[in-house]
Amino acid sequence: MSAEISNEDFLDNGDGTVTSKKHGLMWAKTDSMNDLKKWVNYQESKDYARQLSENKFAGYDDWRLPSKDEMSTLYHKNLSNIDQFGKTIHISDRFSPGGGFSMVAQQVPGRMRTWVLNIRDGEFNHPEGLWTITEAARAVRKL
Repeated sequence: MSAEISNEDFLDNGDGTVTSKKHGLMWAKTDSMNDLKKWVNYQESKDYARQLSENKFAGYDDWRLPSKDEMSTLYHKNLSNIDQFGKTIHISDRFSPGGGFSMVAQQVPGRMRTWVLNIRDGEFNHPEGLWTITEAARAVRKL
């Protein structure tokens, strides 16, 4: 995880997106839990990001799931937000509260697996199977 991340590293663009200037990434301010009110499997998370692109969310058509490395740029123990259960998650308060406490990454190339980041404790796991996971998805695009 990055060493010196603060809320000032994230800019609320006022259009439903948050920019990480330090990493050259634009994130959706909400995640699939905020928007769909349910946990998603891998296919649903891909569909969620694709829908944002098809609808040209915030004027862009290149929304996708993050890589493991991109996902890790959001978490830092000194950041504080609240998940849908009212518990602390360690992402910038520039993001909407009430989302999921996990994030799903892009599929690992050539594998039927992905990475999942627990944004309460910063732990990554690598669950078996893409269709049985139940996580939250947050879309990203490069600046």
